Amino acid sequence: MSWETKNLKLVCEVFTDGNWIEKKDQSIEGIRLIQTGNIGEGFFKNKEEKSRFISEKTFERLKCFEVLKGDCLISRLPDPVGKACIIPEISKKMITAVDCTIARFNPKIIYPYFFNYYSQSLKYLSEVNSKITGATRKRISRKNLGEIDIPVPMLNEQKQIVKILDKNFENISMVKKNLVNNLKNAKEIFESYLESVFSNPGEDWEKSELNKYVKFIDYRGKTPKKTLSGIRLITAKNIKKGFVQRHPEEFINPNEYDTWMTRGIPKKGDILFTTEAPLANVAQLDTDEKVAFAQRTIIFQPIPEKLNQTFLKYLILSNPIQKKILEKGTGATVKGIKSSLLKKIEIYFPKSLTEQKTIVSKLNALSKEIKRLESIYEQKIKSFEELKKSILKKAFNGELTGNKK
Repeated sequence: MSWETKNLKLVCEVFTDGNWIEKKDQSIEGIRLIQTGNIGEGFFKNKEEKSRFISEKTFERLKCFEVLKGDCLISRLPDPVGKACIIPEISKKMITAVDCTIARFNPKIIYPYFFNYYSQSLKYLSEVNSKITGATRKRISRKNLGEIDIPVPMLNEQKQIVKILDKNFENISMVKKNLVNNLKNAKEIFESYLESVFSNPGEDWEKSELNKYVKFIDYRGKTPKKTLSGIRLITAKNIKKGFVQRHPEEFINPNEYDTWMTRGIPKKGDILFTTEAPLANVAQLDTDEKVAFAQRTIIFQPIPEKLNQTFLKYLILSNPIQKKILEKGTGATVKGIKSSLLKKIEIYFPKSLTEQKTIVSKLNALSKEIKRLESIYEQKIKSFEELKKSILKKAFNGELTGNKK
């Protein structure tokens, strides 16, 4: 028996856009405004602490459409376009914003949770992607969304499929949760050991201001002209906690390198530091290739006779020093630190370079083992995501119930 397919709009009693709510029409309490950020892939993101509202008077004036329990909301914006969720039990009146389409399914045709699962399938997402428009702001129009074909088996079969998927996904979710906890625990083991090392400096450790033995190469406030290829540009977006991320990849013209890099040339092993957005990410330059720097980054070059580079990286990554830096940060929305305050941050280190290298060796060994475990856990998590896709594919090919041929 083949499944019938219908346009999405034809299986809904209501298929309408959310309301255009201007900022001046919002209030601190009243009727809750649900936005695309509340739509997860198959689940509702509550985010009560970030809720926005409109008054009852505004609701009536704008003739807003009320969202009810069991309604399906579909995002017409990334990421990804077309993701959907079912509104769960609600305690107060709700409306939804523009770019959230409300689909209230005809209960004689579609079981809402059947579509909720279908919206996570590659087949559905592929069809949605084929109907996306917009060069800069990609989206799917409500008209195009309504023309997406969805499978329509008999209602009892839809419920049977949902029951099977619920059971399978519950098991997958439980295993994934354990893997995520293991991954979190692995990271916490390293952070805990790092803190123990730098929370208890030895009596023979030297204390000094950061700038006493560290040269600052500061490329903040400079924005170079970027090119499609050339010399790689590293900005704060590339500097993460403990490593340099390759993406996003940006470049400058090789012919402009010498005129751009006038504040100092970085060397392999130098410490990279972000001064805002985010504040205090720290990594170590891991390449001999020419690289350029810009935007919210400072390069630390420790005096090699006093400070081991990698020791300095671990020291600044440690909770005691991170805390000192963050306490000196300023800014209401984006916290940053002034160079003058950063230079005065007190650091401490063994006077013996041999002792510094011994500490680095232990931290490197632990870091390598933790990364090995993280790789295993991340691969397992990825495999379960692939399993979910495979099960969804089987579900909407009729292979779970055996009724589609």
